[in-house]
Parts: sequence; structure tokens; C-alpha cells
Amino acid sequence: MTSVEKFLNYLQIEQKQPSLEYLNELVVAHQKRVRWETLTKFIDFEDNEREKLYLPSIDTYIDRVVNQGTGGTCWTLARGFHYLLHSLGFQVDYLYMDPGHLCLQVLLDQPYYVDIGYCAPLYKVYPLHESFKAENDVETFTYEVREDDILVSREPGPTKILGKKTVTMNKMNPHILHSHNWQDGFAFKALKIFGYIDNKPYQLKDNKIIRFTNKNYLEEELSAEGIRYWVEQKFGMDYAIYKQAKEIYDKRKIKS
Repeated sequence: MTSVEKFLNYLQIEQKQPSLEYLNELVVAHQKRVRWETLTKFIDFEDNEREKLYLPSIDTYIDRVVNQGTGGTCWTLARGFHYLLHSLGFQVDYLYMDPGHLCLQVLLDQPYYVDIGYCAPLYKVYPLHESFKAENDVETFTYEVREDDILVSREPGPTKILGKKTVTMNKMNPHILHSHNWQDGFAFKALKIFGYIDNKPYQLKDNKIIRFTNKNYLEEELSAEGIRYWVEQKFGMDYAIYKQAKEIYDKRKIKS
């Protein structure tokens, strides 16, 4: 079975001809099944090489998603989804959002904004050059098209600037390397898993589970057994991945 077949089977999506409807099916399935998480960010930075940007190979990435229930941050998620869409026949390119976020453009009847690595309420694609607002229990996401760029603001959350021109992965190399910083890197501040469980957003952050509802959230501190339960039974991830990442976190962060 090819990597594309494995990925589609995991997403529970059949292979079809490129279309807007099919693209939206893929986005929804990816949002529901693939986790935004920092665990593999710790592991990849510890184990991989600078020359390879500390990123896993596509085959390794897909195998981990399928067999261990992982995902990653925007760099790995966008790269993996780009591979899938390109393999399925879509015309897909990268877009950069400053500071430090990678998303995609898919060209069909017009260019579309595709973002599966932002923990945002984006359950479909949107015309790249049209403003919109989306929201869920976590946040309100506002996408404002301006003359030279696109203002992306989140409430609550950060504000970023999306460039309208596509970029190559090589152009992203400095940004990817910059994101790998044990002390100040956003993804290295905590052990996190974000995902949808029964269509509701949840986040595991260090030893707490966070439940989002009506733009508010409830935090519950978990025991070691509780963390394992949420990792394995709720998020559907291999606990060995969490354990490995926590060992690295304890060594690199807590003791630094």
C-alpha cells in the first residue's frame, strides 16, 4: 500500500478526481482525524538533523499519523497535506503567514486558502481573495483581505499577516529553523495535543485537559493515569510517543 493510500484510509476518504467538493471533504477529515501536537516536534528536534530542517520524511510522517495517531505543528501538517493533495492531482502551493505559519493555496476555478495546521475553526477552504469570518467553541477567526496582504486575527489569539504570493519550501527553510528553539520556540513551551473528540475541541496541555465551550474553557488537572487515558483513549495516540516527548521535555526544558 502506498503512502497516499495509507493516508486516505486513515482519513476514511476514497480517492476521487480533484474538485472543490473533494478538497473540502479532505479538509474536514484531516481536521477531525489528524492532531495538532507538539510531541513530535520535541522528538524530531532531538533526533533529526539540521540539514533536514529537523523534519521527518514524508513516509515517516504518514506512518506515524496512521500507526501512532500523531500529527504535528503547521510545518509538518502543511507539508504532509501538500504531499497528499499533489499526489491526488491538485495544483497546490505553499503560503506563508508572518510570523511563523505555513498554509496552502489550491488552484481550482480560483485560488483557495487551505489551512489545516492552525487549530482554527476552518472546516472547509475559502477563496483566497475574499474576506470571511469563521468561529467555533474555541474562537472567532477573521480573515481580512487588504490591498497587499491578508490580515488574519483570532479572538482570543494572535494576529498574523498572510502573503498573497505562493512560496517555495526552500524559502521557508530559515523560518522552519527559527521555529526550533528550545528556550523561546512557540512549540517548545509545553507538551500539547489539540483535536476534536466527538466533534468537540479539546486540548491536553502538560498535565491538564482543557474543554472548550462557548468561547470559554474549563481546565482539569490530570493524574499520570488520567494523562495516559486521554492520550490513548480519547486522542487515539500511542502513549509511547507522549512518554518519549515528555522525557525530552523534562531534560531540555524543565532542567534548563
